[in-house]
Amino acid sequence: LLWKRALKDRFKYVRRPIEDDEQVLRNKCKFGHRRGQTRKSSFAENNPDYVQVQVEEEPVHPEGSAMDVHIKWLKQEYMKTQRNWKEVDNRMNVTIEIRRKMISDKAPLKDILRLFPFLRCPYQLFREFQLLTQMDIYKKTVEILEIYSENILSLSVVRNNPINITLQETLKQHTEEDILKYMKMTAACLLLPDVFGDDSRLFAAVNEEVKVVTPVLEVKNPFNVNSCEFALYVEREELAQLDDCTMALAALLAAFHVFDIPCPKRIHRTLNFLESLVFEVRSP
Repeated sequence: LLWKRALKDRFKYVRRPIEDDEQVLRNKCKFGHRRGQTRKSSFAENNPDYVQVQVEEEPVHPEGSAMDVHIKWLKQEYMKTQRNWKEVDNRMNVTIEIRRKMISDKAPLKDILRLFPFLRCPYQLFREFQLLTQMDIYKKTVEILEIYSENILSLSVVRNNPINITLQETLKQHTEEDILKYMKMTAACLLLPDVFGDDSRLFAAVNEEVKVVTPVLEVKNPFNVNSCEFALYVEREELAQLDDCTMALAALLAAFHVFDIPCPKRIHRTLNFLESLVFEVRSP
């Protein structure tokens, strides 16, 4: 056991507690760490390089630091039914740098959401987008669908699409102006990938299971005013429940930016069109 003794002597002056930053969390998960256990993995015990990596990692939010206090408060507040939204906004502002660092360092999404669960709330997702871009994405999305929905539905390329056919049949059953407008906007939203010749499966799963890992909408019964459901999925897991197609489309666009997720090529033209309108730039 001389080599173990030598290794211990080598690092006894540089070892220090390592906080659960995103890199350490990944290492712990990879090498079998479990909360409450003290047994070290055989890899960490026998690999000097692994020890050095841990020593060089700087804690993202040291235990007891102001940042750690903010993160713990956010996690506890998220579990409440009555939330102090003003304070949530303040603490999300204060912690944005650590959040952006985790995202830029490609920390697992589940670790980001574990520390900042309020990103599951559409309002905070939109607010995060606004902090990054100074743009109100929900307001912009409403404007886009209101302006373009009629034009989209009139295009010949979507005339025989099942979504458009279902829409036309459903419109005959309603006369209320608000409901008709809502249904047209919903159909226009879902038909966007078909307009641009993109893969609609990367945009929305309508009455079917989500099968892609990139941000995508799950839509159930889109034209049933009593049972329609919208949800945003990322990495095949539900991120947020959404009220309607406008909120759903805004959340989809925001997720790509907030979590710095590359846009799939087969949906690029659709998202590029939407982003050109959100950011008010000329679309190629």
